Amino acid sequence: MSKKGIDYSKWDKIDDSDDEKEPPPSEMAPKGVDSKSEKGLSEMTKEMLLKDHPELAAQAGLVQQTKASKKDKKRKQYHHEGQLVYEWDQSLDEVNLYIDPPPGLSASQFDIEIKSDHLMVGIKGNRERYLNHNLWGRAKHSESFWTVEDGELHITLTKLDKAKAWDAALAGHEPLDPLTATEVRKEIMLERFQEEHPGFNFDGATFNGQIPDPSKFMGGYSYK
Repeated sequence: MSKKGIDYSKWDKIDDSDDEKEPPPSEMAPKGVDSKSEKGLSEMTKEMLLKDHPELAAQAGLVQQTKASKKDKKRKQYHHEGQLVYEWDQSLDEVNLYIDPPPGLSASQFDIEIKSDHLMVGIKGNRERYLNHNLWGRAKHSESFWTVEDGELHITLTKLDKAKAWDAALAGHEPLDPLTATEVRKEIMLERFQEEHPGFNFDGATFNGQIPDPSKFMGGYSYK
């Protein structure tokens, strides 16, 4: 789905009666910047930070961050027009998405559908969907599931192609940069080695040269 016309803010506007009050602009501005004066961040600067440097934009108070993201640095973030839509990470056999839903919702109010190639996330009774996208890779829908933990929606997608490194969680969303993608392949490769050779410790292991595709290395890898 094209980004054009997507309004992820509809999720937050479903029920904002219990939302915490947003801090005044002066508190959201980065240190040393007065957002109320002409010395504040220009619109061009904001757009540049949001597009090319989301982490700096988060520090400047231009995007939302979940409480968990401040602790888990391995989570990747997907932003749209300054809004944190979801966070995600992956392992040898799973891709995980983390979403902050509107406050006060019970698990029974979510409307979530996981298919082998598609994910839909919404709230029962609302026509607008928060997420309605194809997956980047293929999932085993019968072994994928979702839970609500400490107010956070956690969606677990079991990879159909074990050890396959996903460039993004959802199709059409910004892929991992080359450096991060290489690091992810390394982590998955080490997970594979550890599973294949449980008697060895691969912590701190390094690779020489280009890291191969963990799902195809040495004849491939599959569920046992």
